[in-house]
Amino acid sequence: MKKKHIIRIITLTGLILFTTITLILSTSILLDILGIREQQGHYVPLIIWSNFLCGCLYILSIIGLFTHKKWSIVPMVLALFILVGAFFGLYFHIMDGGLYEDKTIMALFFRITLTLFLAFGTYVSTKPLL
Repeated sequence: MKKKHIIRIITLTGLILFTTITLILSTSILLDILGIREQQGHYVPLIIWSNFLCGCLYILSIIGLFTHKKWSIVPMVLALFILVGAFFGLYFHIMDGGLYEDKTIMALFFRITLTLFLAFGTYVSTKPLL
């Protein structure tokens, strides 16, 4: 029981930090706050919108984790599907000759990996004891 509580705290902390960064950065680019859009170079709108949508899903998962709800894994799984779909969208964008930054590929891979770990932590935190 104590191990499950520690995993929940670590997952919540990581999810809160990651959600905050995700929403601040994606909103800054979408709304062009402080000229962030120019600093990012050739950003791919599909990736930015996917990140923003995932940030909203992360908030739902945080609420579920705070309230000990089993459904809190669902937004995390949806976020994973969105990110994998965005990865394929980025691939087709690149193959079509679209402009992009090299860092976008690594950032998206990192985001998928981190979301997978946070989803696993969410699952472990909310699964019923056998």
